Amino acid sequence: MDALQIVSFSEKDRWNGIVKSFADHDVYYMHEYMSAFRHTGDGSPCLIYYSGDPMRLCYVVLSSDIAESPRFTGVLEKGRYHDFATPYGYGGPLVSHYSSDEMSYFFALLKDYCNQNGIVSQFIRFHPLLENQAFFADHCELRSIKKTVVIDATNSATIYANMEPRCRGAIQKAKQRDIQINIDNSDQAKVEFIRLYLETMQRHHAAAYYFFNNAFFDDFFSNMEGSYNLFCAMSNKKIISAAIILCCNGNMHYHLSGSDEAFRQFSPNNLLLYTAACWGVDNGYHKFHLGGGVEVDDSLFLFKRSFNKKGTLNFYIGRSIFNQENFRQMVNLRTGSDPDFDPNNDYMIQYRA
Repeated sequence: MDALQIVSFSEKDRWNGIVKSFADHDVYYMHEYMSAFRHTGDGSPCLIYYSGDPMRLCYVVLSSDIAESPRFTGVLEKGRYHDFATPYGYGGPLVSHYSSDEMSYFFALLKDYCNQNGIVSQFIRFHPLLENQAFFADHCELRSIKKTVVIDATNSATIYANMEPRCRGAIQKAKQRDIQINIDNSDQAKVEFIRLYLETMQRHHAAAYYFFNNAFFDDFFSNMEGSYNLFCAMSNKKIISAAIILCCNGNMHYHLSGSDEAFRQFSPNNLLLYTAACWGVDNGYHKFHLGGGVEVDDSLFLFKRSFNKKGTLNFYIGRSIFNQENFRQMVNLRTGSDPDFDPNNDYMIQYRA
């Protein structure tokens, strides 16, 4: 069997078997998580797997036809050039028995495969909990773009002690307002969550990408059963805030959330996340990753950091250019077809700006 293998989405059992063979695997690598992203226009999911001697690695990418991007409509023929990108969330390599020599060999194999198949580049969102950007440091251009926050869920006392006073105060405020936190994975709660999520995205003028469609949510809730809980903040039996909390292999992740602006003053989200963290302690989870903000040190990041003033992590992104000539061609096509395009933009994959 070849050392480099591209596992297709149709091979569910093989995909998950490979992922689970790595001790530090997480939910973002699972076939079930990837399923919903078939409905976002990001491309076709596949698992890159290297099995050497003794090193092994795997990571998930979405393979996208560059010509199907609206930015290249009418200027690039379909099926000729593609690129890889890790999905929304966190990714990068799961690695066992790391070897610098074997990593070089893996990238040589990957470059050959990509050049033979018209894959111009790859864009990777690395995993802050795993700090796995270090494995690719000699072969990718890396960039640390912001911080994320993790809660140490060793025990409830540690969770509370690590909070900033303002966060503790907000939790007490929510309790005084008789806000209740429930896990509710019912169909009715899912409908309310989607409504609150989309209203929140609209209120914050989120990019169009984050307005996930019904097919995305239907797929997610169907395939991810058992790997998430929907935590809901209730006031007078009404859901006023809700969040999808992912759960896998000792880790929890604050995934998507939405809230009713009319109840913001009651701080339901503080109580919701605190309750979820304590639930994690009781159910054998050790880390609760809250993620970061939209921008560096924005209000969302500061809110998350209030849960653990000592719990910040670096979030890295990275790129590999497999064919410099084709990469330049993509940039030149954008330059020639879009007068507003800046070829010197700070995107890692410039032609995707």
